[in-house]
Amino acid sequence: MPIDTQGQRLWLLPDRTLWWPAARTLFVADAHFGKGATFRARGLPVPGGTTADNLARLGHALAERDVEHLVFLGDLLHAREAHSPALLHALHAWRAAHATVAMTLVRGNHDSHAGDPPASLAIEMVDEPLGIGPFAACHHPQHLSGALVLAGHWHPSVTLAAGGAHDRLRLPCFWHEPGLLVLPAFGAFTGLGSIDSTAAGHAYAVAEGRVWPLRR
Repeated sequence: MPIDTQGQRLWLLPDRTLWWPAARTLFVADAHFGKGATFRARGLPVPGGTTADNLARLGHALAERDVEHLVFLGDLLHAREAHSPALLHALHAWRAAHATVAMTLVRGNHDSHAGDPPASLAIEMVDEPLGIGPFAACHHPQHLSGALVLAGHWHPSVTLAAGGAHDRLRLPCFWHEPGLLVLPAFGAFTGLGSIDSTAAGHAYAVAEGRVWPLRR
């Protein structure tokens, strides 16, 4: 789903990433690598394999496009428990497979608790906002003069209702309002949040391999 903004064309993609082809830059929000491992380390019985699935999905997103720069919009690692040997080994193997792609992490609230990933992953660490062309890459949704803010944090979703049985379906979405574009959470097992905005805008639901424009 293309949108034109700030004199640029951006693509809202069904894999929950945002593609800026003119700069060969891919944005992803809220990967939360290691969330399942964190829960298991704290004694909660949750299924394994989510990090491997997330890395495979992200690897596929990079392979589908000629990506030069990958920007994480915060919350790369879920918590300090994500620094386990097994998870770090998986991250290093994944990073080695995409060694030609420059990577930047704009620190989010979970990154503050988890700590920076190892320097050996070759991911540049920055605080928000990161100016990148006409955009400001952030983790927390906000408005900054003269830029379109690209952010995560909300894990935005929309709820669709249909039928006499009051059936409801909650879907991840992109949220676009003047001066702000919020990406859905990329990571599996991250949960869905509400659109925390009173401004006029548009939601773009992600379902069945497509991005669907909706009017709120």
